[in-house]
Amino acid sequence: MADSENSRTLPTFTRRKMKSPTGKRDNVPRAIDRRNLLAVASCFLDARIIDPGAPPREPGPTPVREMWPTWYALHQQCTRATRLRQKLEAILLQEAGGRPSVTLSLNGEPQPIVIHSFAEINQLAFRLDRDQLFQARRELRNRRKQWKKADERLRYSAAVSSEQDLIQRTGISARVMWITPPSSLIEVTAKLHCLIVTLDPGLQHEDDPWPQLRTILKDLIRMEVRASRKL
Repeated sequence: MADSENSRTLPTFTRRKMKSPTGKRDNVPRAIDRRNLLAVASCFLDARIIDPGAPPREPGPTPVREMWPTWYALHQQCTRATRLRQKLEAILLQEAGGRPSVTLSLNGEPQPIVIHSFAEINQLAFRLDRDQLFQARRELRNRRKQWKKADERLRYSAAVSSEQDLIQRTGISARVMWITPPSSLIEVTAKLHCLIVTLDPGLQHEDDPWPQLRTILKDLIRMEVRASRKL
């Protein structure tokens, strides 16, 4: 199915390297679609949202142009933390043979059931004989020890805690930016970029207004490009 966001007729922009106020080069490609939208937007904003030559701002609320770099740095840290956690989790699951659990066959049950806690074992105690109950508890205890040993060596729990902390901090930073009034077109672009990255990072949402928001983000970038060419 054709992507309506990609087929929409817009002014043609040639690929060019434009020097931003920060001195960085922001490459704006001719075509911006789902494959490169967020990457183009982040590079564009990173190069342009801070103007070192701007006069010092007056005392007051932190403007969006100063919030976005902080939020984006947290977002990048969060992304790296998630990748690390996923990598360690895969290794841990392989080494421990899965999460600590016990498989029990009970009379009257067509399929064995998987137990993950001592509380679950206790709830089924009346359906188990003495030996089954002892074996189930011992196996779960040993599986937990094995998991804990591998966890401590890999520092998986520490990675999970770090990821959760970054998710919380990134979310707070995003929500504060969303409620802060913008004072320029590029600040509107930054707020919209943050919204899409936070709520539709894979650009998979097809229901309204997500396709329209993605189109607006592209339009805002192109408007900034046109404005810069007039300078």
